Amino acid sequence: MNANVRHIAQSMSRRVLVPVLALALALVATPVLAQDGGSQAKVEELKKTFAAAMNAAKQGNADEAYPKLEQSLQLANEAEQSGAASQIQDRMITLAKNWGNKALTDKNYAEAETHFNKGAQYAPDDAYMVYGMGLAQINQNGKTADAIQTLQQAISVAEENGDRKTAQLATERIRQEFVSRASKALNVQNPGRSAAEEALTALDEMRGYVDPSAKSLFFRATALYAQGNHQEAISTAREGLEMHRGSRTSAAKYHFVIGESQLQNGDKESACAEFEQAAFGDYKARSEHYLENECN
Repeated sequence: MNANVRHIAQSMSRRVLVPVLALALALVATPVLAQDGGSQAKVEELKKTFAAAMNAAKQGNADEAYPKLEQSLQLANEAEQSGAASQIQDRMITLAKNWGNKALTDKNYAEAETHFNKGAQYAPDDAYMVYGMGLAQINQNGKTADAIQTLQQAISVAEENGDRKTAQLATERIRQEFVSRASKALNVQNPGRSAAEEALTALDEMRGYVDPSAKSLFFRATALYAQGNHQEAISTAREGLEMHRGSRTSAAKYHFVIGESQLQNGDKESACAEFEQAAFGDYKARSEHYLENECN
């Protein structure tokens, strides 16, 4: 799990995990049972099965807890204990979310996928369950395509239910996948046309799923410059700069691409003005080199 994914998983884990004490109480509490609901035999069997489920849950034994909870849910429905059934389902959802988050943090991605998939079965309108499943899939070899589709589903469910945060997280994770491919292609000394085409292919594919971001536009501009399309590189970098929200230091990269492209176009005066704006952070030394050798 890279730094961004780890940060997302951990921050979301903090958001959805119930406090330890509350979870402990949830695991030992018996669902509220209606006094006149169902046969006494069914109710007693429900109590016994639910207790076994919660004991397995406290031990972290999901393979036993899930089937026992499902059996408890069936018994509650048969005994016409609607309140208990609702509470049992809530327990299943809470456990799936907690276990899924923990598995993500522990990098047990196949296990995380299993938990979030189970949670989504009982909470189909919970976009975070689908999002968690997408995160788990995208970190498993050979499941990237499935993950993108799952993350798209998470966006759809989130938008239907007004969950803007999860929609944004899923959208950004899709972007991250394709931007990472573009960055990797361009992360060579003096990237040429082949690297540029690989990066542009990834960024073009990204647009089939989500809108571009400032960061993706920076890499597109960099690829266009490497490809020799200097005027398009300038316009793309300017578009990214308009979308950019951050410090002068983080904006330097856009000015640097614009400056290099303008220099290639023979517009030295404009290029030098851009290098002045780019002389910060990681781009300080390279920009000052141009300023000393091209702008004096």
